[in-house]
Amino acid sequence: MKSWFLLCIDDTDELGGEISTGSLAEDIASYIGSFAKISFITRHQLLLDPRINYTSHNSSMCLAAEISKEEREKVLNFALELISSKCVKSAEPGIAAAFKDEITNVSELINFGKSAKEMLISTEQAKRVANEQNVFLKALTPNARGVIGALAGIGLRLSGDDGKIRGKFKQNAKCLSVGELLKLPYIEAVLDESFKELAKDEMINLDEALKPIFWDHKATLLVKKESNGFRNLGIKELREF
Repeated sequence: MKSWFLLCIDDTDELGGEISTGSLAEDIASYIGSFAKISFITRHQLLLDPRINYTSHNSSMCLAAEISKEEREKVLNFALELISSKCVKSAEPGIAAAFKDEITNVSELINFGKSAKEMLISTEQAKRVANEQNVFLKALTPNARGVIGALAGIGLRLSGDDGKIRGKFKQNAKCLSVGELLKLPYIEAVLDESFKELAKDEMINLDEALKPIFWDHKATLLVKKESNGFRNLGIKELREF
């Protein structure tokens, strides 16, 4: 029997380096996708504070997959080996993972994730919460701060209303209807700035690459009403997510 398994990684890269946390998450997702159903990767923004060491944005990457209890071990082994071999020497990498149905209290884990966006949290706090919530949490270097972001990322993914979908999606078409957009594999909902659904025949002017956010547990394209109709929000307009 398979159930939803969440895995999140943080602090594996350095500014200007060839390896990114996002690319490592994609490698893990690609491996899992060879034998199981895999969902998209979400990027979660954490606290920006000069007291925290981070590369450029202090974000973590979380993925969800439908795997069996037996497959858990090989997924973790692959992820741990990949991060250990590819993360940069200056990084403080951490990994968190859990089956959703085995988490002790989902609300508590969500609260931890939200706290990591607003205040300083210690590695000791992260380890305590992981233990209480039955979440696998591992620092790949001594006392690596990446465990904080990795655990927070799982909480934020579980909230269903935080983060962006990993990747930029380009379309050759200059304009598509909501119904046509919903047929794309990386868009599950199209909402206006008030988070209201639009009619399927509403036309959307496509500006820049499409960048869905994670909202109501769906890959959601946000659009804005202008004088000449609706257009998708650009990356800079989505910074708060």
